[in-house]
Amino acid sequence: MLSQLEVREALVEVLSRIEGYDSAVIEAAIVSRGGDDQYELDSKVAESVIAGLEVLLGVHLPGPADLNRRQFATIGALIRLVLPVAMAA
Repeated sequence: MLSQLEVREALVEVLSRIEGYDSAVIEAAIVSRGGDDQYELDSKVAESVIAGLEVLLGVHLPGPADLNRRQFATIGALIRLVLPVAMAA
């Protein structure tokens, strides 16, 4: 069972790999944009993050095609999407 903080850390780790930046750079970008609910992701990046989280966390998540845009548009939305699945795993 993973906590919200652990899910967030995994998400930032996956995003940093995808974007090619150190996780500290990603964290600074999140803060500069106003936090998890303000840091927006385009659908292709979100799709890659979801796939990376599935591998890293060993869970099955719905893809962007199965979701409403609001469910994967920001870091905060992805945390809320992943957390129930990760907690049940």
